Amino acid sequence: MVKETSSNIKKKRKTANTEAESDTDIYKKVIDFEEKEALNSQGSIDASIYFGLCQDIRKILAKVFEIKQVDPNSSVLKELQTEIFINMSFIKKLNRTDKLRHVHGKETLSAEKQKCDSIKLNYQNLVYELHHLVTETNKCLAFKSKDEDIELVSFEDFMKEAPESLTKKFLSYDANDREQKHNLRLARLEWELTQRKNLAQLCKSLVEEQKKLSEDLIVRKDKLNALRPLLMNVINSTKPLQEHLDISLTEMRVEHKLAYLLPDPLYIFYVNVVSYKNVYDLNLDVEIIGDQDEAIQWKESKMAEGHVHDDDSDTTEIEQDAAEAEEIVEVRKRRHRKSVQQVDPMEEKKRKLLECHPLKIQIVAKLTDGPSLTVTFSYQTILRIVTVMSDTDVSPKITGNSARDVLIGENILRELIEGDDGLESPNPMNKFQIKKVGITSFQSLVPDIGYAYHWAQKICGRDFISKQMDSDEIGSINVQSVMKLMFKRLESRYQLATQLQQLENSMLIKLPNLVDCPITHACSISKWTSITYQKYCQLEFTKLYIEEEFVTPSDLIYCLQLTRLNASLDAYIVIKSNYPITSPIISICVNYNGKQHSENNDDIRDIERKLNADWEEPHDSSVLSVQIAQLCSCFDVYLETTDPNTFTQTVTFIKSISARNRRRPLKFRKIGNGIFTQY
Repeated sequence: MVKETSSNIKKKRKTANTEAESDTDIYKKVIDFEEKEALNSQGSIDASIYFGLCQDIRKILAKVFEIKQVDPNSSVLKELQTEIFINMSFIKKLNRTDKLRHVHGKETLSAEKQKCDSIKLNYQNLVYELHHLVTETNKCLAFKSKDEDIELVSFEDFMKEAPESLTKKFLSYDANDREQKHNLRLARLEWELTQRKNLAQLCKSLVEEQKKLSEDLIVRKDKLNALRPLLMNVINSTKPLQEHLDISLTEMRVEHKLAYLLPDPLYIFYVNVVSYKNVYDLNLDVEIIGDQDEAIQWKESKMAEGHVHDDDSDTTEIEQDAAEAEEIVEVRKRRHRKSVQQVDPMEEKKRKLLECHPLKIQIVAKLTDGPSLTVTFSYQTILRIVTVMSDTDVSPKITGNSARDVLIGENILRELIEGDDGLESPNPMNKFQIKKVGITSFQSLVPDIGYAYHWAQKICGRDFISKQMDSDEIGSINVQSVMKLMFKRLESRYQLATQLQQLENSMLIKLPNLVDCPITHACSISKWTSITYQKYCQLEFTKLYIEEEFVTPSDLIYCLQLTRLNASLDAYIVIKSNYPITSPIISICVNYNGKQHSENNDDIRDIERKLNADWEEPHDSSVLSVQIAQLCSCFDVYLETTDPNTFTQTVTFIKSISARNRRRPLKFRKIGNGIFTQY
């Protein structure tokens, strides 16, 4: 081979570079030309050209097909192929032109948006400056001197009542004379001072008279105290008569004595709930529990300190308690050991903040042949709120875990009134009080002090929104509605528990006679378990319910599994706190020929819509039973219409699918033995 010289190599490189530059220049020119052509052309005209080219290609392809049927080796085919390629090139050019026109529109829109944003910022700056100037002007206009706050008598009263030495200068008073106006102000202030001195002297004389009356009251009080032993003798002598007539006046007297020691909120609730019980003859027990001696000491200490039922002094009490807690040092002496242990001031503050009144009110709501709900009301003396602890006495007939869960006291009272879970304090001041002692949230205190339900505050006469405290009117209005809700919730939960008990035993629940639903089903229940909210959130077909907040962590969630031959259905059932007012929410996943759910199967979505949305039956305690019965029917229909060769038909329907959306016959009509239709 002949070796190339260095000069030849350089020449080749130069020619290659010039060719690349010329190709680049041609490319830029073509791009610039197409951009200008795209801006000058109209989209509608290009669209018509595009549709015309597509139509020509179809015609040519049809012609090619006809020629190939006759003569596959015809020379005309190459010409037609060339025409197709030319038309495709035109289509590609139209596509590039459309893209360029779209990019130019976006750039133009972005530039106009930037202009609008700039103008808007300028306007906002001007508005801010205007607001600042108005604020400063109002501050100047609102300036007042201290003497302006003193309420003086009117000018006419001053001229009538004041001595002549003060009023003679203002007989010819001119309101426009600033100096005379100032002198009048001074004279009126001097007259006001004279009047207040006279009132102070009068007050002193009245105080002396009050002392004399107080001494007289003490004498009379001593006489009344002497009557107590005599009255006690009379009461003791009537005990045999009370026992004979079966009248428990003594117990009522002891109870009323304890009621006197209750704090105002609990006393209001006690009076109203006892009255309500006696009028409506409810199966409700009301009892005051706690240490009477401690309650007497607490009341005496609060009366001595002057803080009994004084809601206006909450901040002062907390500050005093905090100051005392910081100074407390407890010294504990132990035998054979010399050590000094210092109490943590923060723990002492927390202990004082969570101080509870010694007496509590306990009510027991009972159902005939059913569970009883025990609710204990406590009053937090520093937090100024009423807290609730609850417990249930479940019948031994209820043995299932899920059935017992719905009868837990906390679950029964949760959201007794919508949105009220008792995990946040209704008193806005508590948020700052607990933060001061190092507690992050009120929810962490619930296991120790109980739930602070809003309805508990209202039945105790407290409304923190309207700032009405210890109002008997608020308490009497809310006691009746809350007690009705409590009994209704307890009854509905008991009926729900009996249904869950049967489901846990893999038994289908017996339906009411008025419900239009098949009685027999080919599928059967194989599993019923409760699941956590976190596991429910991990399911791919429940994301919509989580995002739309249809399901919350406070709801009860269960998993029901239905089986028929080699097919199974997993139904995830969410039961809201206000069941059966809000019907359960059901999500379905069918395991047959893969996993079928609402995200990938329209038929499953139709079944969920029928169960959750197309609800025609009344919302009574059997709503869960009816939904599960309908779910079983829909599962049978789905399997028998999907694979009729495998699953023998047990339900009656006219068509397995209908209409353009190939709808399944999911609607049951009670005609004869019952038939399923699409509509």
